[in-house]
Amino acid sequence: MTMAMGLYFFAIAFALAQLEIQIEGKHGWAERLPTWRWQSEAVLRWAGKPVTGYHVFLQLFLLLVIHLPLMYTGFSLEREAELISLFFLLAVFWDFLWFVCNPHFGLSRFGPGQVWWFRSWYLGLPIPYYFGLGLSMLIYLAAGMRLGVTESLWARAGSWMVVFAALAVPTLLTVAATTLAPWRRMAQSDTRR
Repeated sequence: MTMAMGLYFFAIAFALAQLEIQIEGKHGWAERLPTWRWQSEAVLRWAGKPVTGYHVFLQLFLLLVIHLPLMYTGFSLEREAELISLFFLLAVFWDFLWFVCNPHFGLSRFGPGQVWWFRSWYLGLPIPYYFGLGLSMLIYLAAGMRLGVTESLWARAGSWMVVFAALAVPTLLTVAATTLAPWRRMAQSDTRR
């Protein structure tokens, strides 16, 4: 994994966040979309939120798109692990950018009690973010060990960190731009009327 891959996946995360803001507006987790919802007691206990057709098919579409290169290069377990690892990183950053860029939310409304579809938080972030980041790193590292990749475990961890940083730095810059920009404050006041 490379810095260029991380920056490319940041661009995807940013575009997806913007697209979802246009689709969902202030009603996150497809709350007002005409989509099916699976929200049995067991699902709510397991996932903490309903499973929606919108999210199932959006995730499926993304998995298909990020696997497109395998149609040209051929399948390998190492490449599959890399793509799944990138998918989990993408999901975390894309979701966070939805809050950062959404004029109906922003960081001021990103927290426990403000976001009904995230019930558990730790150190200011939803618990699923930690699972996503942890799974991303674990899948990438475990695939290298299991497949006998010549790269050392530390080198693989370093590669993962480079991609993480390539996603984190522009995300933090987006946070700064949306938090400090006067146009953002004007947009928020317009949308809250």
